[in-house]
Amino acid sequence: MTKLKGSKRKSVHHERPALKAKKDEVARLQKELVGVKTVALIDVRNLPDHILQASRKQLRERAKFVMAKNTVLRRALENSKVGTQLVAKLDTPSVLVLSQDMSAYQLFSHFKKSRSAVGAKPGQIAPFDIVVREGETDLPPGPALAGLKAAGLNAQTKAGKIVIAKDSVVAKSGTKISDLACKALQQLGIKPFSAGLNMIAGVEDGVIYSAQVLDIDEAGLTIDLIASSADAYNMSINVIYPTETNRSSLLASALGQARALAEESGAYSDAHMESLLARAIRMQTALMGKVGNTETKTA
Repeated sequence: MTKLKGSKRKSVHHERPALKAKKDEVARLQKELVGVKTVALIDVRNLPDHILQASRKQLRERAKFVMAKNTVLRRALENSKVGTQLVAKLDTPSVLVLSQDMSAYQLFSHFKKSRSAVGAKPGQIAPFDIVVREGETDLPPGPALAGLKAAGLNAQTKAGKIVIAKDSVVAKSGTKISDLACKALQQLGIKPFSAGLNMIAGVEDGVIYSAQVLDIDEAGLTIDLIASSADAYNMSINVIYPTETNRSSLLASALGQARALAEESGAYSDAHMESLLARAIRMQTALMGKVGNTETKTA
């Protein structure tokens, strides 16, 4: 077979399947981000899967959970018009929550209220001192007593039950929680930690809100708003600045001042005639009493 001179073989570039799948996933996520009102960044590091699935179920009608590798999430956020500000905070295993009708604050509040108590695990670092308070337990005397004592608890038998004689620290802050401590806490039904979706930040209508901003004390805020409202109302009354809220009070105050001025000046009007007559009667009664006392003394 004779080869043609000058012929060139065309090279065909085949894209790796894994890379193509990654690009397709980024493109799909970018489409989902289009027009979304709120994008929340959730840290799912060490989060039990059942808690994540429970949150998805609770919000299935109002929000969508997007799970992907951080490289995919980062690329999709960088190329989107919403949520770009979250890229700098994407440094742990994360999930995006997309919603059209929930605000960043509503999502944060939901996740905060949905936290549940969880037990300690052996080898886990205690973020604070884990203390078992003194008091009676539901445990009967027996092998459980030895286990509690081995964990460092001041446990005793009293009236057929195991009691903790005084507050006992089973794990100090910054130290690993031992197997014995975990077993003791489990026996006592103590779950010292809470687990839930940790929302790092949220972008709503192009504005980013950090967790520190969203973590609002609702009870304290309500008290502050009531106090501020009362202060504003009192100030408007003092400076005589009329509003729909204080209008009735200002009119009542003005009417009272007008009546007092009319009475003191001796002016007459239909508006305060009864008040003038009542005042005259009181003065007459007082005067008659003084005259009667004088005549009695003279007699």
